[in-house]
Amino acid sequence: MDYRLTTPVVFCVFSRLDTTKKVFEEIRKARPEKLYIVADAARDNRSGEKEKVENVRTYIEDNIDWPCEVKKNYAVHNMGCGKRISSGLTWVFEQEEQAIILEDDCVPEPTFFRYCQEMLNYYKDNDDVMMISGNNPMSSCYSMNKSYSFSKIPFIWGWATWRRSWEYYDFNIKSWPENRKNKIWKSVFPQEAYWVYTAEFDELYEHKFDTWDYQLMYAGILNGKLNVVPAKSHVFNIGFQEESTHTKNAPKWMKQEVCPVSFPIQHMDKVEWNKEFDREYFTKNNRHGLIVRIKKILGLNINKSIFNK
Repeated sequence: MDYRLTTPVVFCVFSRLDTTKKVFEEIRKARPEKLYIVADAARDNRSGEKEKVENVRTYIEDNIDWPCEVKKNYAVHNMGCGKRISSGLTWVFEQEEQAIILEDDCVPEPTFFRYCQEMLNYYKDNDDVMMISGNNPMSSCYSMNKSYSFSKIPFIWGWATWRRSWEYYDFNIKSWPENRKNKIWKSVFPQEAYWVYTAEFDELYEHKFDTWDYQLMYAGILNGKLNVVPAKSHVFNIGFQEESTHTKNAPKWMKQEVCPVSFPIQHMDKVEWNKEFDREYFTKNNRHGLIVRIKKILGLNINKSIFNK
């Protein structure tokens, strides 16, 4: 099939040259017509990090060897993961209607790019769909009848979305106090998951931890959106190491099995929330909800990641 990657690719990087090389090699094979590079700056208190950051930027620039429009958004001072990626994506969607997004530790299977492009085009006019996930942490323990399903969870180990969806995004979740008691949260989350998520939204609103992906979930649920989750993962996360910002380990049940996409994609008959999938995920990933609840009552930090990222 005559296939060209016309959808812009956004590559979010920092200081890990080893993982960056592996992800970039797959981007290089895909030969996107547009490449956006979003990079954070080194932290002042980390010896040697400035050189690592420069090495990452130089490597990418020196190895773009195909016809490609390149746009760079390099931070001058360290912004932190949350503000760097969120502001970088805002910059991208000021220029593009849709994009595919990869971080420096998410290695895509080659068919991931075509899958994203086809799904973006298929649902571009359906505002019920918030984003397209490229990975499924439940793929080894949950079966789907078609190529994908719909979840309230925006899995972001390789993903794609539209400007129309990013317009719902608010890094500071300013509306949380007025929406904290909204019945929508209990309609989405089982009890223990509800304790976890509301506690973490509290801490996010109070700027107690640095992230950007919780805000994406918040925006989607609050506005009644759904996310495409593939039946099988098409991206492999290699970022489970000490230098990673958030991902240092993963639950044993979250086994990563990466498969190529089978074309043609078997589309869903309608956009409908797969409550069973989400219920199983929430049950597996929020077993310590009671502990979180107790910590919250005692005023202790929650220190838990929704997406294990």
